[in-house]
Amino acid sequence: MALDDAVYLGLRGPQLPSGHGGPTVVGVRDGRGQRTLSKHADHRMLADAFESGYRGAGPDALAEAILADSLGFNPDPPVSESFEREVVARLESEFELSAADVDDWLTLRIAAARTAPPTT
Repeated sequence: MALDDAVYLGLRGPQLPSGHGGPTVVGVRDGRGQRTLSKHADHRMLADAFESGYRGAGPDALAEAILADSLGFNPDPPVSESFEREVVARLESEFELSAADVDDWLTLRIAAARTAPPTT
């Protein structure tokens, strides 16, 4: 689980001959040191590689991994899908995302859910 001062750092590998970007490695830097982000033990997303900057399987896997790392548990799919759509899909291929940014997004989503009219 990430500490409050955590920063997620996405680094794209070298350009491949096929013209596609290399794999994205995501590091986590916090008060305990540095480590590589990995999928949560209860992961649901099937993609093996993390990606950012568009909507798809790689960004879905990254969204789920960041939220699981930040929260300490794997979020329900609708939560990680919203995070992928609203945050991860908008990140550059190389990015820096703070735990405070993740917390701010979660706070806004909780506030929106609390003020939403009940469904019948």
